[in-house]
Amino acid sequence: MEARALARLGDERGCDLALSEAERQLSRRTADSDPAYIAYFDEVELAAEFGHCFRDLGRSVQATERGAGSIFGDGMNNRSDFFATMVLAESYLGQGEIGRGFEIALNALQLGEGLKSARCVQYVREFQGRITDGVKRAAEFRVFAEHARGFRLWLQVDEQP
Repeated sequence: MEARALARLGDERGCDLALSEAERQLSRRTADSDPAYIAYFDEVELAAEFGHCFRDLGRSVQATERGAGSIFGDGMNNRSDFFATMVLAESYLGQGEIGRGFEIALNALQLGEGLKSARCVQYVREFQGRITDGVKRAAEFRVFAEHARGFRLWLQVDEQP
């Protein structure tokens, strides 16, 4: 969480140090060394944190490389998969791969259909905020927007002021 906060603040060095420390600590843990409240945190969760941090720092290539390993799509963790998939979609947009970004965003919106969460809405809002005017003029955006209107989260964000 320290790394995420530092990334949001734009502190690259601090974020990188915190991520390195998290990775080091995770590699040292044993099955019985963690309290119950953090037992869920594993390499997959850490990959998602890397993806979030690198996206927030504008390091899109690293976000796609490190964050992609956090998405299972097995139906067991739809909420986590939704967040990681939205981050991945934003990262592709950041690299200029808008077609790929929109394809992944549609996957995320599908995952989000059964989720009711203000945080999910916020992720969609942030994604929408990263779509520049230039991208909105692209044919890929028109196709994406047509499909996105079929998803509750997209419409929910569009309806809010």
